[in-house]
Amino acid sequence: MIPKIKYIAAYQVAPISAITYIAEVKSIKQWKNTNKYVLYFNSPAKKIRKVGLGKIKGKAPQSPRYSSRQRIMNAETLDNVF
Repeated sequence: MIPKIKYIAAYQVAPISAITYIAEVKSIKQWKNTNKYVLYFNSPAKKIRKVGLGKIKGKAPQSPRYSSRQRIMNAETLDNVF
């Protein structure tokens, strides 16, 4: 999936519990000889309208999740993102 990543969205935990920032990825490079990666952005992350948790329980991201920038920008809650 790494070559397909074009944006990174940041989810803030409680008390905010929402996606609040998004940044365009310039490149992703492997860190030395590990399974870790360094992300380089085109510009600093931009603050967006909060995309809150919603009503479906268990939607708070516990690990990386994939979606599109368009779905995040159009969503009212995480119910509409994933």
